[in-house]
Amino acid sequence: MKIDLRLNRDYKKQLTDYIDVVCSKYDFIDMELLKLMVSITEKTGLQVDVLINRKGIVKDVFVSEKDKTDLTSLKENPNCGEGLRLVHTVPKGDSNLTTLDKVALTNYRLDCVCAIGVSVTGMVGAHVGYPNSKDMNIVYVPNVMYINKYGLLDKIDTVQNHKQKLKTVELYNNFKRQQRAILVMAEIEKDDDIVTDLKELEGLATTAGILVVNKIWQKRPKPDPKYVIGEGKLDEIARAVKLDGADMVIFDNPLNGSKINNLELALGVKVIDRSMLILDIFATRATTSEGKLQVELAQLKNSLPRLAGMMGTDGRFGSGVGMRGPGESKLELNKRVILEKIQKLDKQLRTVKKHREINRQGRKYSKKKTVAIVGYTNSGKSTLMNLLTREKLYAKDELFATLDTTTRNLWLDYNQEILLVDTVGFINKLPHEFIDAFSSTLDEAKYADLLLHVVDLSDPNYKKQMKIVEEVLKKIGAKAPVLWVFNKIDLLPGFVEVPGMKERNTVYISAEDGINIDELKLKILQFTR
Repeated sequence: MKIDLRLNRDYKKQLTDYIDVVCSKYDFIDMELLKLMVSITEKTGLQVDVLINRKGIVKDVFVSEKDKTDLTSLKENPNCGEGLRLVHTVPKGDSNLTTLDKVALTNYRLDCVCAIGVSVTGMVGAHVGYPNSKDMNIVYVPNVMYINKYGLLDKIDTVQNHKQKLKTVELYNNFKRQQRAILVMAEIEKDDDIVTDLKELEGLATTAGILVVNKIWQKRPKPDPKYVIGEGKLDEIARAVKLDGADMVIFDNPLNGSKINNLELALGVKVIDRSMLILDIFATRATTSEGKLQVELAQLKNSLPRLAGMMGTDGRFGSGVGMRGPGESKLELNKRVILEKIQKLDKQLRTVKKHREINRQGRKYSKKKTVAIVGYTNSGKSTLMNLLTREKLYAKDELFATLDTTTRNLWLDYNQEILLVDTVGFINKLPHEFIDAFSSTLDEAKYADLLLHVVDLSDPNYKKQMKIVEEVLKKIGAKAPVLWVFNKIDLLPGFVEVPGMKERNTVYISAEDGINIDELKLKILQFTR
């Protein structure tokens, strides 16, 4: 039960006394309860909601500001709101069903939702919405005093409605399988690009199988110490969570453990940041044992500094006789377990790194040159790899379509064979844990004889993406000569060559359509002879 603090004691007691009271199961709502709800709304301007089951028992009461009913407690029930009807007053007389009413009907599988308009002079009509396979059936009740004579309960248990309800449950299950998220960004730095960053974050969410239902942003001189965004904007996000039926909020800004904890308490849904989303994608894309080890290590390193805030407690395991003294806190125990796991994974990856080094030394003896394909994620690296080597590696128009490194032989002419390596793509605001954990994989670019820097020329932000890739290559110590491969020219009819680039170091191709691939091979041959 959630009661607005502005409600006086008498009203609170009267409403509380109705919970678990059995009213007539033949009435849509008890008239005395309805009059009490209307009276409270008339005098306070607050919205009163009641949940009634099919036996006529009042299961819960909510009092809040208009259109701000919090039904998240229903999620604790495995059957959600099935078998319940929601009846609520609407201050200022408008009884039309809102988006929140429709979301509640679908998300919580309610029997129906009834909105009763209340003006300064009393009730002004009601609208009742029932689930339907497409949208909802809506019944208008002009005279609310006779609401129990409109046969509203008959519409709940009819055979036709039962079939429609099965379809609604199916739609609900489909809805439940795909998580719905709201994207949030606080623009702090002057060089932040809200539109571009949120678009890329949406691409990451889509790759992770998440449906983006809203985007909210705010310009701030500095992050709020508690929530990153301001409390006014936080209220807007909380309202959007209810209206859009979101079960997750994803921040583009980095969040520490305490901020995540504060935000989840305020919003009532799961909160993650960009780094956590990227690492989650890595976890689903890693297929080799090495890739899985790298992802797990990156996730543990990412979670360690957040642990204190997300634990919610720093308490000891017990107290009193036999438990006195310093002991070991839950937080310290979890830290120790994670640190031990990190050390174990580090040791395993060092072994993998040694094997890679041995293989790399073997390549030197074979005198084959190594060419590494690098670039921003979704620039077309795997598509190019497939085209050159006639492989069938997974390649799709999405971020981080491939994660594991692949090496293949490639003949450039009758007496020149090279090793072509496809590496993982880079991205803006790449978690530093990624670079640490994937060092053995990134060494393929570090020790290559030539780097093919693939650039998506059709992306308006390709110059910024080029700069990001260059910064990562510099960070890992890659010093090989670079051949700039400007890809996807098929999407830019009449494209103009990028100014300021040396002709010898550039080639314009379409990996999808095979345009200028022979020219690319010739360029690679010139660099590797």
